[in-house]
Amino acid sequence: MDKLELEVIKALRELEVPAHLMGYEYIKTAIKCLQENPNAIYGITKDLYPTIAKRHETKASRVERGIRHALTFAYMDLVVLKKVLGTSRELTNGEFLATLNEVVKIKLAGAA
Repeated sequence: MDKLELEVIKALRELEVPAHLMGYEYIKTAIKCLQENPNAIYGITKDLYPTIAKRHETKASRVERGIRHALTFAYMDLVVLKKVLGTSRELTNGEFLATLNEVVKIKLAGAA
C-alpha cells in the first residue's frame, strides 16, 4: 500500500464511507487515475469512468452509480465533510473526486 492509497483511505474513513461498498474501491481507483492523468477529471464520463470500469471489470454506468451511492454516506455528516474537504455542500461525483484529489495532493506534499 503506497502513501497515496493510505491518504485516500484515511479520508474515506473520516467521511464514514463504508469499505464494503464497491464505490469505495472505485473512488480509490479514481484518485489513482487522477494522479496518473490529471486531465481525466475533465472527461469523467468519457475517460475516467471507463478506465475505472476496465480495471474493475464492470461497466462505466456501474462505476458512476457506485461512487454516487458511496457519497450518500459522506453527506450524512456535513460537519465532517467540511472538515475533510473544506465544503459542507453536497458535491457532484466530479466535484467530489476533484476536491478529494486536491486534498490528498496537499497532504502528500506536506508529508514530503
